[in-house]
Amino acid sequence: MGHGQRGEIFISAQSKEFALRAFFHAIGPDRAALIPGWCGNFLLTSAEVRETLPAVERALGFSPQERASAEDQDWLYYGDDEESVLDGPLRMWRHAAKYGLGLCGVSVVIY
Repeated sequence: MGHGQRGEIFISAQSKEFALRAFFHAIGPDRAALIPGWCGNFLLTSAEVRETLPAVERALGFSPQERASAEDQDWLYYGDDEESVLDGPLRMWRHAAKYGLGLCGVSVVIY
């Protein structure tokens, strides 16, 4: 779910136990390999954000058919007022690159 003003933070909470694995499955291994870090965890400097943005845009840029296929996964749920996990990370990457910011991503499983 998105919190705060757009550009400040993106948070997604999923009910599946291993939502990040499901996300990578939904986007496919070729796209998942383009996202830096380890299994959804990364800490990037502003230079690294700018350097990795083209790959992340390729990973999370979808044609209408590709997006429909990714959204067809049963784990991918968000309410009308929540930002999709297919949109939020790319928005944050672009925002950080535009404003010369670093970026942190964390995947947490809570039992």
